[in-house]
Amino acid sequence: MVNKFEIPQEYSSKLRVVEPRDRRTDDEIIKALLNPKVVTSEKNLWAFWHSGVESMPDWCKRNVASWVRILGSTWAVRILDTVEGSPNHALKWVDPALLPEAFVEGKMDGPWIGPHSADLLRGAALYTYGGAWMDVGCVMIRPFDRIFWKQLEDPSTPHLIAVPWLFDTMMANHFIAARKGNPFIKAWHDLFVHFWRGRTNNNGIGHEPLIAFCETLGWSGYAKAGFVWDMKVDGFTLHQYAAQVLAWWRLCTIDGGGHDGEFDYADYAEKHILWIRGFKEMYGAQVVVGCEGQDLWDAFNTKLDADPKSEEYQRASKVVWGLLTNCCWQKVSHAKELTTRPDLGMIWTTKPGTDNAPGTFGELFRYGAEHFEQLRDEVLIKDWKKPDTVMHKGLFEP
Repeated sequence: MVNKFEIPQEYSSKLRVVEPRDRRTDDEIIKALLNPKVVTSEKNLWAFWHSGVESMPDWCKRNVASWVRILGSTWAVRILDTVEGSPNHALKWVDPALLPEAFVEGKMDGPWIGPHSADLLRGAALYTYGGAWMDVGCVMIRPFDRIFWKQLEDPSTPHLIAVPWLFDTMMANHFIAARKGNPFIKAWHDLFVHFWRGRTNNNGIGHEPLIAFCETLGWSGYAKAGFVWDMKVDGFTLHQYAAQVLAWWRLCTIDGGGHDGEFDYADYAEKHILWIRGFKEMYGAQVVVGCEGQDLWDAFNTKLDADPKSEEYQRASKVVWGLLTNCCWQKVSHAKELTTRPDLGMIWTTKPGTDNAPGTFGELFRYGAEHFEQLRDEVLIKDWKKPDTVMHKGLFEP
């Protein structure tokens, strides 16, 4: 088969041409996902879109279809929803006893019902079935078996969970993978659901005594890593929005307090979690052009026939070939009501088709993610160590 795009000589030692593991069209794959497969193994990829997979923005549909092609038939992709009568309805897959009343009774409100519904489901789905959870805004580049799953299923390795590491004890929850029935995942999920008791939205969660440190968290960790967003909200509001991440942070800093039924969570996090370097492996475009949505859009929308010596061409080339050779996936955010100006996900949603417009670096990126395979054997891992000071506290102990 003639390749639509060729691998430049300068990247021939980093990439090779492969055929997608699934030859179906996007539409055929999306239609198939309306009738989810029964669970037969732990190789499950879970995601969520409240109104169903068919109503996702086109660029997110392309993401999900690409997941299926890159992962192949050994992984089962399911997009959960809250559509009445849907085979993908979350409550058909997750025990309602694991979820807060607001979700079960459909009473969640506020501007972030979708993201917080996903937050409430991710731990429950992973604990119940095992596998990975990924936000639909992620453009996959490298198959999971070559990132983390071989380590997680290998009994000779200690790792049972994989997460993106950002800085200190900060993880990113757009992706997480774990073996079925993992006790750390269950504790994390239980703690997050505890925050939601008696609530219909996230207002006030940041004042929970168990994550009181949220009130002092600012932007320094992100800025030190070189990631600066033009935020519409303050640090407290952002971290309150991302309370599930703070639940993880707390879990990694306590030893269980010696209580029956608990264990040393911090020690477990050090020994059994594979901390993947998130910024370099999952935010490759931002590493090159920064976090402004318009700048990211400009890079992917740059024409392939632009002047190769121009700044815009060289920047776009660095973004796309950097992603294809050195990243696991590209995380694209909507950042609804969080940033002053639209993030890339919002722009792609309001400008359909610009994520893969013909003749652009975006089209090359989409093609390369499925047809080029990285030759590097390993991804970047953080040798994470538990804090010097670990709190002698139980899961729900202030």
